[in-house]
Amino acid sequence: MTTLYSKLTAEDLALGDVDALVGYLIARLEKGREGASYGSDAFHALSTVESLLKSQADDTRAVFAASPVTEELLSARLRQWNKLIRVVRAWRGEADFSDRWNLIEHRNAAAAAEAATRRLSRL
Repeated sequence: MTTLYSKLTAEDLALGDVDALVGYLIARLEKGREGASYGSDAFHALSTVESLLKSQADDTRAVFAASPVTEELLSARLRQWNKLIRVVRAWRGEADFSDRWNLIEHRNAAAAAEAATRRLSRL
């Protein structure tokens, strides 16, 4: 298991990570919608983004809940996680933004080690 948050892999993440990330995003969207007049463009835009997020979250939860965990499933988890992270990155400077919420590059520690070996061989 990878221990540095900046080097997490798809294998290190769990359904709880997905739920925490989605909960964070939903709370931010709801906060923004509170300040928008009902029926305004801002209200509709935030509602649309929330609907898209929930759809993406359902897809991400599905791959994180699936088993058995195979290399193909880990690749799907990596892709789905990174799609969600791209949505939340605007908040990464906030105090309550988790260090775990970063793009991931590798399925598991073995894939990360293999990539590191390839990089070193090019030096």
